[in-house]
Amino acid sequence: MITANAQQKLQEYNKLCLHYNLVADSVYIYRQECDDLFSENYLRYIVAALISFDMGRMMGEGTRGKYDVNQGEFAARLLRKLQAISQHIGEISAVSILNCDIDTLTARIQAAYQILSEGGSNSLSATEKEFHVGATKIMHFINPNLFLIIDSNAARAFHREHSIPYKNTTQPGYTAALYTQCIKEARQEIIDYGSDNFQALEPATPVMRIFDKLSFITGNNA
Repeated sequence: MITANAQQKLQEYNKLCLHYNLVADSVYIYRQECDDLFSENYLRYIVAALISFDMGRMMGEGTRGKYDVNQGEFAARLLRKLQAISQHIGEISAVSILNCDIDTLTARIQAAYQILSEGGSNSLSATEKEFHVGATKIMHFINPNLFLIIDSNAARAFHREHSIPYKNTTQPGYTAALYTQCIKEARQEIIDYGSDNFQALEPATPVMRIFDKLSFITGNNA
């Protein structure tokens, strides 16, 4: 289980990944006071999180284009995407993994994922590549109590612990369907661990951020 030895994994993550924690915690604080998570105001915080969470290379050169929606670069592309996904996940931006029926939300989640991850001329990537990992990071910072981050470490963890058919490569074969499958497996692990006990591991941390830390260390140590 990804939740096995949870306290030790969290200690390891917090020791090795302070840079992620500092930015993520700041974003979560602003998120609580932001009245529109799909707006230009919150976009700036998502951008800061993406840069800190290792997505800067895919976002293009320079700082201005990443933050200024008037430059016609990453920020402009992201704002269009946020507006597009708001119709799918806007109503569930405050839903927790602990009190929802994932099966009823699967279509919404996958639709948002597809919009954010698509490649080609509509891609968020400056080189028009698919943006799968970035998609999960954007979704996570919109709702960190529902959406997981899935990168190569997390994919490795879910492959090993739940037989999710990711490959053990730098491009594990990310899809919207596998993403929602991982969310369902994470939810079951949290329930099996005990929802209150799981949240008590880090009471001030969003529940799926706790799971993100555990999956990162599980996959990194695999």
